[in-house]
Amino acid sequence: MTNQQAWTIYQKYVAGWKAISGDERAKIAAEVIAPNVRYSTPQHESGGRQTIIEDMAAFQQKFPGGRFEIGDVSAHHEVAVLTWVLVKADGTVFAKGHDQIRVSAGKIVELITFAPSATAP
Repeated sequence: MTNQQAWTIYQKYVAGWKAISGDERAKIAAEVIAPNVRYSTPQHESGGRQTIIEDMAAFQQKFPGGRFEIGDVSAHHEVAVLTWVLVKADGTVFAKGHDQIRVSAGKIVELITFAPSATAP
């Protein structure tokens, strides 16, 4: 996987976090997330596609009109690390963090989300 390929699939994925309908969110998820995806965050040790969809909807409850932008990408083989930037509805940056994705057959099969970055331990 190239940086461009990782960016493209991740860009589709982060579109699911925007203020969109549940049907649109489910359609995006089906397009880019494998049904049996391994999903791990500071809040979830393991979850699947439905857990991701639920987190996307919960994000909009917490940050109405918020969105994620991509800061950077580094990819090789089937794995990529991407920086996410949480942007509030008013355009201010709220936090930055990282996701690691593994892609197979054009879909995310593993997603590990890291909490916002810290500048010092």
